[in-house]
Amino acid sequence: MSQSPPEPPEIDGSDFFIGIIAARFNGELVDPLLARVLAKLKSLGVRQRNIEVLRVPGSNEIPYAAHMLAATSEFDCLIALGVVVAGDTSHHDVIAYGTAYSLHSIGMQSETPVINGILTVSSIAQALERIKPSGAHDRGAEFARAAVHMAWHKLHLVERLDALEEAGEDFDEEDEDDDEDEDDGFDPKQLFKNN
Repeated sequence: MSQSPPEPPEIDGSDFFIGIIAARFNGELVDPLLARVLAKLKSLGVRQRNIEVLRVPGSNEIPYAAHMLAATSEFDCLIALGVVVAGDTSHHDVIAYGTAYSLHSIGMQSETPVINGILTVSSIAQALERIKPSGAHDRGAEFARAAVHMAWHKLHLVERLDALEEAGEDFDEEDEDDDEDEDDGFDPKQLFKNN
């Protein structure tokens, strides 16, 4: 993640509904990350009753829960939270790539923004630098700000699309020539090419 996060815009989050999916694995790291996200959402005006936290076993289970929450259409944005620490095998890479791809896909398909707050770190020390407010990088606050910002974008872009639809624009027509040029998508076998 970048060392210089963007300056956050002033947005009132009081009308937004935020869903948070947090892993229980590495709970001693995820719990303070979740606490930072919740504190920052509160400071941005998001009402506690408009926040739903769903705990899942580990980071690998987050995309399923995110998909199901997005399918409810009840949320303006979702935040996925987990901490994956590198080990002796490449398992952490599989989790990192798989969840990142899945979360992006869920956001695009559901039209609900998903903030990928799954930290993939080389050590516990790196994780601590990123989860504590006094650490070098307060990722929890960044994830909360990004969620409110994207919820605002969702609200305004949906309003814009609704207005175009009411004006008679048709977004469902597809150009048949475009189908020939489309990429077949992500091949998960690419993750295991070097193993």
